[in-house]
Amino acid sequence: MAAVTQDPEKTLLWEKQNRTRAAIAAIIGAAGLLVYYIAFERLRGDYPTISGLDSLERVGEGRVADLPSLRIEEFQYLQDHQVTILAIGIGAFIGFCGMAWAAGFLSVATRARAPEFRRFLIYLPIIGGVSLAIGSLVYRTSIVVLTNDFMDGPRTVAEATQLQTGTQQFAQILSGLGGVVLAIGLIFVSLNAMRVGLLTKLFGYIGIVAGAMLVIFPLPVVQVFWLAGVGVMLLGKFPGGDPPAWRTGKAEPWPGAVATAQARAERGGRTPATQPAAPEASSKTPTAGRSKRKKRH
Repeated sequence: MAAVTQDPEKTLLWEKQNRTRAAIAAIIGAAGLLVYYIAFERLRGDYPTISGLDSLERVGEGRVADLPSLRIEEFQYLQDHQVTILAIGIGAFIGFCGMAWAAGFLSVATRARAPEFRRFLIYLPIIGGVSLAIGSLVYRTSIVVLTNDFMDGPRTVAEATQLQTGTQQFAQILSGLGGVVLAIGLIFVSLNAMRVGLLTKLFGYIGIVAGAMLVIFPLPVVQVFWLAGVGVMLLGKFPGGDPPAWRTGKAEPWPGAVATAQARAERGGRTPATQPAAPEASSKTPTAGRSKRKKRH
């Protein structure tokens, strides 16, 4: 990322040089997240479950650690779906890296139009997105490795409970922290980009929801929709053209509800009434009436 400048001409020049790459990253990222979502749902669909009653029945069978693990069916399922597991990891890696790139570009463009947007906020979606991408890929890869190790071993309860390694734990922590940082960054970027007019209100609010959903309830469909929309906008293919802020290099806040209503009324040939119109003067005034009565006398 280049240094942020408040000069509109330099801002527009920098954006022209980097906008297309950010758009491609956003679209590829959306495709990656879509692969991640589809592969994850496919893997989860037929995932075997283990009954807790079966575990309780084995307590009296002697040393449980040496018994065959009840998770053999689960590990067999994972071994049979290694390609799907890797697709989840690769899709997440591509998707969140694309999101980091697009959101980082949007952050720089926002700060160029809003000096109050702190510099450190630029790096939140970048650091968070890359961390989540790496953590997701490493975690899924470790599942494949550990599954093969278990299936090639004695397949006992002891082996099943000792599978998690330091690498897998590190990947889980990295993914968790990365997700939180990315969520915070995405919320701040979407909110401020909407305020300066770089994002429409629709995509500004969707970006805020997409960030919150990363922590509250992971649902990649929301991120896919937002990322694809941002990519289309950065390519200049957005319906209605670019928001004005992309053309001027300055903040162009969206009008409020009152201003919008007035603009719609003016386009319809109507001017919103601010006060009741004064009644038209009657052609027959009291003075005229008195004059007529005087003439009759």
